Order: sequence, then C-alpha cells, then structure tokens
Amino acid sequence: MSTELKGRTVVRQWPGSAIASQIRALTRSRASVRFYRERTWASVTFSGIRYGFSIEYPDTADAEALRKLARALPEHEFALPGYFVADAVITDQSALRLTLDILIIADPVKPS
Repeated sequence: MSTELKGRTVVRQWPGSAIASQIRALTRSRASVRFYRERTWASVTFSGIRYGFSIEYPDTADAEALRKLARALPEHEFALPGYFVADAVITDQSALRLTLDILIIADPVKPS
C-alpha cells in the first residue's frame, strides 16, 4: 500500500510482513519465519489482527538461539506504526521450531 505525502510516495508495510521482518532480524536471518494465520479480532472498544508465525532454525547448533528467542519474543517491542502489540505468546516449541501468536491492536491515539 502506498500513500502520497507532501509530494513523496510513502510505502506502508503490511503489519504481518513487518512483524515477520523484525523476527527475521532478531534471528539474524538464520531462521525461517513463516506466516501461517491471520484473523481479525475485535472487542467492544478495540479492533486488531491476530497473527500466527512459525519460526524454524535449520541446524541443531541453533537450539540455544531458539531458546533465547523464545524468552525474548513475548516482551519484544515491535515497531508497528498505527498498532501496538497487545499479546505475544509462544504456543508450541521444540528443539528447532516454535510457533508464536501475536495480537496487534489498532492504536486509537496514533492511527496508521
């Protein structure tokens, strides 16, 4: 998606893609990050999107890196203009793979 802003074209990244890119950066591009689910979410006062990601390292030498990533991801501050992360939960984990659910909420103060 792109928008005109004072004569410049600004390209906005889809939030799921932005999250995947940031996770990839956290793994230093050593892991495969796969998006597998997107569901809209809403409450009486907020709306957002719940994403599911699978993160997999190719080699058993990366098992410790995966454990560190699993500890860091639930508290990581993702840069998502117009959204904030309301919940980030590791839903499954093995030696080389983990699945992550992230709920992002449209920021009522800073719209995208």
